[in-house]
Formats: sequence, structure tokens, C-alpha cells
Amino acid sequence: MNKVKLLFFGSDYMVGLTQALTEQILELQKEDSVAFYAVSSQNEMEQGLHQKVREAGVDMTIINDLDVHKNIKSLADQVAALIEEKGITHVNVHNNWQLAIIAYVKYWSRKAKDVKIIYTIHGYRHNSYLKSLLAIFVIGMALLLFADRVISMSKYVSKRFWFVGYKTDTVFYIMSKPEFNKVENVVETSPLKMVFPAQFRHGKNQDILINAVAKYILQTKDTSIKLYLPGTGELLDGYKEMVAAKGLNENVIFPGKLAHKDVIALYEKSNIALVSSNVETYGRCIAEPFALGRCLITKPTGVALDIIRDGENGFIYKTEGELTDILVRLHETPELVSKVANQAFEDKKIFSRDNVIRTYLDAINKA
Repeated sequence: MNKVKLLFFGSDYMVGLTQALTEQILELQKEDSVAFYAVSSQNEMEQGLHQKVREAGVDMTIINDLDVHKNIKSLADQVAALIEEKGITHVNVHNNWQLAIIAYVKYWSRKAKDVKIIYTIHGYRHNSYLKSLLAIFVIGMALLLFADRVISMSKYVSKRFWFVGYKTDTVFYIMSKPEFNKVENVVETSPLKMVFPAQFRHGKNQDILINAVAKYILQTKDTSIKLYLPGTGELLDGYKEMVAAKGLNENVIFPGKLAHKDVIALYEKSNIALVSSNVETYGRCIAEPFALGRCLITKPTGVALDIIRDGENGFIYKTEGELTDILVRLHETPELVSKVANQAFEDKKIFSRDNVIRTYLDAINKA
């Protein structure tokens, strides 16, 4: 069997080279079983990502304005030349524009008619029901027509694209940063200190968490509970007013926008991670605290459906009342906080490099 020569698109619209895809690129570069190449626009999500990739010895080609939605023929010609130069056999794209470029190369210009196309679904418009249906239809039809293999980030997403299930594999993000590689988990059982980092916009539902805290205090008389809500957004001021009206200024804290390292530090200082989103296609706010060994309480969305065994390594809730009941239970049996958190910490191996790379390469080889 000939060695796979994989071209991996690493940038996204209006962003350039992304942090998440840089992490994947750096890990795939270490894999000897595949000849790995990357392509990106000249832009980057955070300063230094291109340098980090170069220092790792990745064979990355920069195509200017790759993520700008125009001049598709020119971009397709450059990608086609790259495929021919490197002898590429498989291409992994991550959005519809990239799929359009490689489909143009393969099916219109027929310059790389034997290349296999793998599409990774990172998300779709999900805060509007009608827009999400339209997005699923449009993306799904493109996958039916042009993708040889589909990678989904969670079973939650796979169910939405059930009609391409016959060529879909679930592959998680690798949790490879040093903060996820700790070998010991220390969790305080009380007081309850909870975190949900998210934008303040429709669909994130921070009001559910605020109301649950108010009901918890009413039932338990425990005023030591803390809820940290990092982030910014259009609904932030309204939620601050809500907290003040309920007399919860000492219990609900708004730290503002935090760098990723500061979010991780906040998780470590807390014992519970909350997720109240209507929809997460994957949900780093689910995966990260799980891998850090926090007690995770989440809506049934995103990767939660892949990793949570309710009551064992996390909790699933659907309503505000169910969330309040879980918090009261943890107050009454504080040892459950550390028990559940430590089980999550033990189960974090599902996000390990070896596990993720193995499932990813298995998917690539099926194309």
C-alpha cells in the first residue's frame, strides 16, 4: 500500500491559520505513517502561529488570500500546482470554501482527478433553527457530491448529517497542551465554584445558570457558591442587571474576556464546569474541563454525548430545575464532586494524542 500524502488546510475565513488547526498540524507532523503537508493563507489567528509551524519543520505552503471568497480559479490553480508538485493523494478541508476550491481542481479542471477529498465538519449555523436546517442541507449536499470521506467532531453533529453517515467518522480534537498532561488531579469539594466561559449571545443561556444559583441559595441557604462567567457580548449588560436585581453580585462574577491560559487557570481554581448552550457542535467548554478533571454539568450537546456517563464522570441536565437539583445534591454530598471529577480525569485518555491520531488516520485511509 502506497504511503498517504496528505495536504491539510489549516486556515479559516477572516481568521487565517487557526489555533485549533495549528495544534492538529503539529501533532500530525510527528506521524511517520503519512507524508504530511499543510497549506494556509498569510494570516493567523494569533501572532506566532506560522512561526511555530515553521519551527516544527512542517512543510507548509502559504497561498495569499486563500480564505478570501473570490478569485476561485486563481486559488484553485495554485492548489492544483501544489498537489502536483508534492504528489498529494489526500486533501483534508475544513469549510465550504476550501471544498469548493478542491472540487474545482478535481471535477472542473480535472488537474487532480485521483485525489481523495476529506471534509471535517467543525460547525454549522445552529442558533437559528431555519438557518441551521439550510446550512445542514447545503453542507450535506456538498458532502454527498464531492467528499470521499467526512470527519465529524461529535456524534451530535453526525446525527444532523445522518444522510452521509455511511462515509462519516467521529474524530475529536487532541488535548496535547501541557496543561492537559498533568498526572495528578486535585479537586476541592466545597464551596461550589463554577465556570462557564462563553460569549454573551443568544443560545448560550447564561440566564439558566444565574437562575439556578438563585434557586440553589434559596433551597440550601448556602451563600458561599460562586459562578464565574468570563466573556463579552451583546447580552452581558442585561445579565449584569439580572444578577444585581437578584442580589447575587457576591455569587456571580463577570471576569470579562480572558486569554485561553487564564480560562484554564480559572478551571483549575474551580471544581465545577457548567455548560448551558442550546447547541455545541463540539464544545471545547465541554472537553477542556473534562480533560482537566473538573466536575462537568452540561446540556446534552456536542461532545458531551460521546464522553459523559451521567452521574459517573459528569452530569447531563435539560432544564433549569434539573440543574438546580444537581447543585443541591453536590452540596449535600460534597464527596461526589471529587468522585465525578476524578473519574473524568481518568477518562480523559479519549482525547489523547495516540487515540485521536489513530482514529484520524483510520478515517483518512477509508477515503
